[in-house]
Amino acid sequence: MATGFKKHFVTYLSLGLLWLFVSFFMAVIYYNPYSPVGPQLAATFFGTLLIVFPSWYCATRLVPGYLYKKKINSFIRRLLLVTISSVVVIYFIAASIYHVFTGKPVIREPQVFFMIILLLLFVSVIFTSVGCGVKIIADRYNLEQRLLETEKEKISAELNFLRSQINPHFLFNVLNTIYFQIDKSNEPARESVDKFSEMLRYQLYDCNTDRIEIKKEIEYIKSYVAMQSMRMEAGTDIQLYIGDTLDGFSIAPFIFLTLIENAFKHVSHFKNSSENKISIDIRRMENTLVVKVINTFDKEEKTKHLQPSGGMGIQNLKRRLELLYVDRAHLSVYSNDIIFESILNLQFHD
Repeated sequence: MATGFKKHFVTYLSLGLLWLFVSFFMAVIYYNPYSPVGPQLAATFFGTLLIVFPSWYCATRLVPGYLYKKKINSFIRRLLLVTISSVVVIYFIAASIYHVFTGKPVIREPQVFFMIILLLLFVSVIFTSVGCGVKIIADRYNLEQRLLETEKEKISAELNFLRSQINPHFLFNVLNTIYFQIDKSNEPARESVDKFSEMLRYQLYDCNTDRIEIKKEIEYIKSYVAMQSMRMEAGTDIQLYIGDTLDGFSIAPFIFLTLIENAFKHVSHFKNSSENKISIDIRRMENTLVVKVINTFDKEEKTKHLQPSGGMGIQNLKRRLELLYVDRAHLSVYSNDIIFESILNLQFHD
């Protein structure tokens, strides 16, 4: 709240000075030399202060609710209704205050009554006009600032894209050179370089959209698992099951890759390598993608699954799911002494 006050300090100060100026103007116009000065000033200042509230309502509610939506007739009708009704109410409040101090009747002579009403209406129009004008100018300024920031982000994104068009070409050329430098008899090494090139191409070129075809994501997962399997100890039990009906819909890129990364990163390293297990099950159940990842782990390493790694981790994944899928995704984790299991249920509509 303090930050908001500082941000709009000039506006508040301007409105305060306007209120003081108009109050003095009203006091001079309405001044009666045959009545005490104090009650006149109190009634005038308080009545003018009350005008601020309907003016604020018109600026903050009617302008964005009707004027910005081009409902001009509705805006004018409501503006007139608020202005006239508030002026009548403010008159009776100010007149009542004046009556308490001076004993003067609330309902004055018709000529005096209409003169005061016209003055209040004049002041109300000033405040409402200034309030609406300030609101429109402030919103216009904020919009221009957002557009400027968006333009900067767009330029930055375009520059990054241009850079990505230069560096990957160089990188792919290097990988291609390495591929042909590897002896033809070393087929596993050539296959590794080839898979790495495919994975890199997928990350740089295919994942520039908010959604990616599930088939492409699955191909990337297959390559990732194959690459990771090569560096695991011989005999490690790694199982990857891909359902037959994974086709015809899209998901956010790398939305469940974190679960698989964690499984390889935190898998156990028992002396008997066959006891080290990773199981990845990806299947479709009606309009829900179900990803189930299980791995064995050393008991003392248990909590590391829940810690972010390089900005990625279970907690980060949960946050990403909240932003991208709101209430259409559910992630659950389970662990005992040697098993860590994570299950992601992701609903899709396409």
